[in-house]
Amino acid sequence: GAQAATPVIAFAGRVVREKRLDILIEVFARLDGAAIDHRAVIIGDGPDRAMLQRRLPAAAFTGFLTGEDLAGAYASADVFLFPSDTETFGAVTLEAMASGLPTVCADATGSRCLVEDGLTGFLAPAGEAEAFFTAVAALAREPTLRSSMGASARTRSVAFSWEAQMAGLLARYERLASAPRRAAA
Repeated sequence: GAQAATPVIAFAGRVVREKRLDILIEVFARLDGAAIDHRAVIIGDGPDRAMLQRRLPAAAFTGFLTGEDLAGAYASADVFLFPSDTETFGAVTLEAMASGLPTVCADATGSRCLVEDGLTGFLAPAGEAEAFFTAVAALAREPTLRSSMGASARTRSVAFSWEAQMAGLLARYERLASAPRRAAA
């Protein structure tokens, strides 16, 4: 439902407070307050969806998506916003990156290993809405920055493919298997 020139800012994940929905709400409110053109899209479902819909009445809510529907939702977005600081591994962040989206994520464990701050997106201090807003606003206002970071994100995501991960694991096993054995003490 967005105009072609309107940047689509997407969140994907379980719609629960621990994903820092408070930051999500504040970022979209600040974008509105600053009259920065955007369209909010929430991909996912969860127990706090009704609350989020009340707080973000202009947002599009897709519900839970999988497969081609999920891929289409990522492909329709321009920026991925994920303020959660409780992830052990940011699968949704990696999916967004693989879709060529620049990401704005919490500088926390699940995102820090994926996002290269300033290259593939931005890492904002966990819980600091102003930092998230500043990063999202920059990407919303600058299509060239979005494009450049999105391309870098796509390139980086390939390093996390199953093939790359398995090749790395196999190489470690081969190094261990060929290492000289130490005598037992």
